[in-house]
Amino acid sequence: MQTIIGWTLIVFGGGLYLAQIISSINFPFAQRLGIQEKPDTSDTIIQRSERYTAYWDLLTLLWLPIAGVLMVIDHNWWPIMSLIGASIYLDTAGREAVKTLSFLHEGIKVGTNKEQQVFFSFYIAMMVIAIIVIAYSIPPLVSLL
Repeated sequence: MQTIIGWTLIVFGGGLYLAQIISSINFPFAQRLGIQEKPDTSDTIIQRSERYTAYWDLLTLLWLPIAGVLMVIDHNWWPIMSLIGASIYLDTAGREAVKTLSFLHEGIKVGTNKEQQVFFSFYIAMMVIAIIVIAYSIPPLVSLL
């Protein structure tokens, strides 16, 4: 099970991290790929917010793919890194979801319905992965006490 979770973190987390690298380096290209909201369907405040968020995500979203590698090689630090990475994912997914809902409530254009469905599906996947990883990481950490 540990190896399966580890590879899931590497593939999903690595893909998400790659998307943020692309967004940080070439935001218009990320928009063309559908990674970010298109300029004609979102307000400029959203585009600025998402660009800055991509920069921050380069620092914060790396920890879960690293945890995945540590899980696959069964390194002693995998439970600690997994708990840190999963906590960040849970916070990020929830915060992005409520931020987007707040913008929608205020009438700010946040992209097409299809874009939002894709983004919210990623938020849900991030939350589910985070909860599974947190639950899986706690028993090995408790046994260390």
